[in-house]
Amino acid sequence: AGTRRLLRLTVPSPARFLQGRLSNEAKLALSRNPHGGVQELIEDAAGAAIDRLIAAAGGPAWDADGFAAVREKVRADLVDTVVEVMDRVRKVLAAAYAVEQRLGATRNLAVVAALADIRNQLAGLVHAGFITETGYARLPDLLRYLTAIERRLDRLGGNPQRDRQQQDRIAVVQKEYADLLANLPPARRQETAVRQIRWMIEELRVNVFAQALGTPYPVSEQRIYRAMDDAEGR
Repeated sequence: AGTRRLLRLTVPSPARFLQGRLSNEAKLALSRNPHGGVQELIEDAAGAAIDRLIAAAGGPAWDADGFAAVREKVRADLVDTVVEVMDRVRKVLAAAYAVEQRLGATRNLAVVAALADIRNQLAGLVHAGFITETGYARLPDLLRYLTAIERRLDRLGGNPQRDRQQQDRIAVVQKEYADLLANLPPARRQETAVRQIRWMIEELRVNVFAQALGTPYPVSEQRIYRAMDDAEGR
């Protein structure tokens, strides 16, 4: 994060280079964002792009020569990489918009709890700053999580009681994770092992509500609890 912040100060913003490279369809999709504007969205995408380029250059720089090498790599490839990021983001925003439309059109009082849960999940996935937070490599997973929400909505009206039982399973795991974060020093909450648990819970949602979509690794409540124990240092 430190290298990224320094690079943002020394590398020109890609926003002015991108306007001519976005189709009207892309601009429309990107305008439906939680950032307040397309330029703010591009700046968020630039954060994810810089992180990707830093990793491709061998990781964060620890001396002046290393920083200069990373800076040249970022200068050369930033705009093209931001375009790649924005293509992934466009698909995510389109999927999020589709979910929002369905949530707004649902009037069944029997599924109010499920809709509130989905809205909370959606707010956690797509918000100002979500692109850098999620990272380039995980953006396709974000699209899969949103597709899983669509699958959940497809089945929701048919058996709201079963959905509530599945939702309660997720809620127990989320509470345990919240307690873990509350008991960790702030610096440790950003450790990779701790942050990974947050994504494991999203994979559990896929496994519970849209199993046919598949997950990249086996996931269950027990596996998540073991990951929490490991992260806590037990």
